[in-house]
Amino acid sequence: MNRKILILGAGEMQIPVIEKAKSMGLYTIVADMSADAPGMKIADAPVVISTMDKEGILACCKDNKVAGILTTSDAPVNVISYVGETLGLPSMSMEVANICTNKYLQRAKFAENGINVPFFKLCDKDTDLSELKDFPYIVKPIDSSASRGVKKVINYTELTAAVAEAIKYSRSQKVIIESFIIGKEYSVETYTQNKKTTIITITEKLCIGEDKGFFVEDTHIEPARISDTDWIAIKTEVTKAIAAIGIDNCPTHTEVKLNDEGVFIIEIACRLGGDYITSDLVPLSTGVDMLGNLIKIALGEQIDVKSKYNKCSAVQFLNPNNYERCKAFIESGDLHIKRYEV
Repeated sequence: MNRKILILGAGEMQIPVIEKAKSMGLYTIVADMSADAPGMKIADAPVVISTMDKEGILACCKDNKVAGILTTSDAPVNVISYVGETLGLPSMSMEVANICTNKYLQRAKFAENGINVPFFKLCDKDTDLSELKDFPYIVKPIDSSASRGVKKVINYTELTAAVAEAIKYSRSQKVIIESFIIGKEYSVETYTQNKKTTIITITEKLCIGEDKGFFVEDTHIEPARISDTDWIAIKTEVTKAIAAIGIDNCPTHTEVKLNDEGVFIIEIACRLGGDYITSDLVPLSTGVDMLGNLIKIALGEQIDVKSKYNKCSAVQFLNPNNYERCKAFIESGDLHIKRYEV
């Protein structure tokens, strides 16, 4: 029998890692609360269970004698760390997983370790917000993901409404209010194994919707179009933040903003980047097999994070603002590489 690996999540974004594990000769056990999730159809052994059910997932791992456990989603990393520590499987620690899934704990940890942070305040439904006058702010649930409940606000009326809305998306009913950081946004894809962190690449992010207070990712470009000086500044701050949290034996996806005052870390997630960044863009631009490394690190094997080449890759998401332009480009059949303004 081939070695068994348990993958938490069977949505569309998990299909690439399931397929990668199968191509590596592993027996894939895939857990999801929906029997109809697309990844369940390609799993060797689909298991209908919530990816947040840590005791149920632990029992599944014990029963199947798995060699490793992984996820590409945010919330289940707490289950990964719990199972990892309980069974002695490679994973980030439970403390690290807790910090990486709690925006307030991250901000506090950064502040303690001299890492650039904006003003921030932890709030719940009873917090007096009247003292907050230095708009704009950004309001976020402390323990949600995928920008759910995140809103930029420019006055008190918007602030109170945004806090009430963000609380709906928070499992703990708490939100964090931060000073809004002006600057260009980037994400940083890394791996840390045996306490050694490697920056694989920096992705340039273009967003739309800020004028309405929301942030919808529109385009990802690799490598980011930045100077060597800015690349080093981002690398230095992200590496320092990863060390401050104590991240090890996992990938990280770090969102940062860069302005004249320096590099500000928005959030660190101890998982791979989504939106096709690590499944497609990073391998295309660097030759680094991010999914293969995720599986190897879950099995306790040495990962290969050395870039094989330096190419360009990008993804453009369709939206009302660019639909006609993208449609005309595709229909023209002129799909050869050119320089297009984005």
